[in-house]
Amino acid sequence: DRVGRESSRERVPLATSTVGKPIAIRWAQTTMKAAALWTKHCLQVAALFLFLLLQYSSCLVATGNAQGTSTGSSKCKPTVPTCNSTLTISDPLGASISTAVRTHTLILCRHGDSIWNGGHPGHSETFTGWTDVELSPRGVLEASQTAQQLSDTYPYGIDACFTSILQRARLTAHECVWAYGDMPTDVQVGRFVSDYRLNERHYGALQGFVKADVEAGVYGHDPVDVQRWRRSWYAVPPLLDEEDPRRVEEIRKYGHCCGGSDNVPRGESLKMVARERIRPFLDEVLTPTLDEASLNRGRKGSTSKSLQSALDSFFGDTSDDAIGGTGLIVAHANSLRALIGVVCGAENDPVVLERVEQMKIQTGVPLILRYKRSSLSDGSIQFKVCNQEVETNESESAGLPIWPLASIPFYGTKKGS
Repeated sequence: DRVGRESSRERVPLATSTVGKPIAIRWAQTTMKAAALWTKHCLQVAALFLFLLLQYSSCLVATGNAQGTSTGSSKCKPTVPTCNSTLTISDPLGASISTAVRTHTLILCRHGDSIWNGGHPGHSETFTGWTDVELSPRGVLEASQTAQQLSDTYPYGIDACFTSILQRARLTAHECVWAYGDMPTDVQVGRFVSDYRLNERHYGALQGFVKADVEAGVYGHDPVDVQRWRRSWYAVPPLLDEEDPRRVEEIRKYGHCCGGSDNVPRGESLKMVARERIRPFLDEVLTPTLDEASLNRGRKGSTSKSLQSALDSFFGDTSDDAIGGTGLIVAHANSLRALIGVVCGAENDPVVLERVEQMKIQTGVPLILRYKRSSLSDGSIQFKVCNQEVETNESESAGLPIWPLASIPFYGTKKGS
């Protein structure tokens, strides 16, 4: 009888069992969900690994470029190329490219809102500088929105993305790069560079202090001096002591990316940022990269020509300059102001200098300008902006040849259309 009952059970298929069928279905569904989740995690880990690998490679490049670059120490001086001739770079086909006749386009973007920018609950507006604070939830959203605006408004392609080594800028830049990921290959970001010379201006001993407290004299500073430290081109904030724990931590964290502790500043004016970090970066990294990219892009034809037509129409440029490259710079308010000051020749023009000092750059709002690098008759090198009066309601760049990216007329086909 027992054998008979067991045989009877064996003849009942699992699919016809009132208990077995739901269990089998649930098991299959759970297995499929687990497999999908595992695949998703694997892709996320792979993407993170690739991003960190790019960061590490860029850091090595930055370290190599940083040798001999100083932020005030007499031990190391900025390594600016000799200016006895026009800078040239190698053409893959054997020719050389002159940098004197190429008009490049820069898209400047301040990082998204950070937890120390004053808008995050529980945090007040704080002097940040080289303190590596994270993006606030609002900043994460701003980074995503900025990336979407870039890919929708500027579908002509980014030759290279340049950013600092601070996470609030790198994460914003990361969002911008990924926004171009589903676009044609010749439109995607061609190169990612993280360089300490794009870091925020170092606020010295003020870093970590709430701005309202400093301005109110809580730490013994005159409010007039505080205002000069924040806006003036030449004013240097109080320096960090060598034994200050903040200084020790910065050397530990950034020394290897900056070519040594001598290149980790103790405090900077905008002038120091411009001369000792931004100008060498323009000479050694930014312009050569865009020169090479513009040569490669020029051989591709249609995309470059549509880009040239759009920008020439907006800026009113009738020159015969060769098609230049496009660089996206995701950095910080003061390093961007210093860059604008260098390109616009602020130190040689009191009016421009005053405008740069007064300029305020919003988080997550892309700006655009064009420039060319020219050699003078005496062998020295200067940057020249392509100045054209354009009506705009944006007050941040009033009087300067810089405009919101959204003001550029669209020419071409947006993705998905």
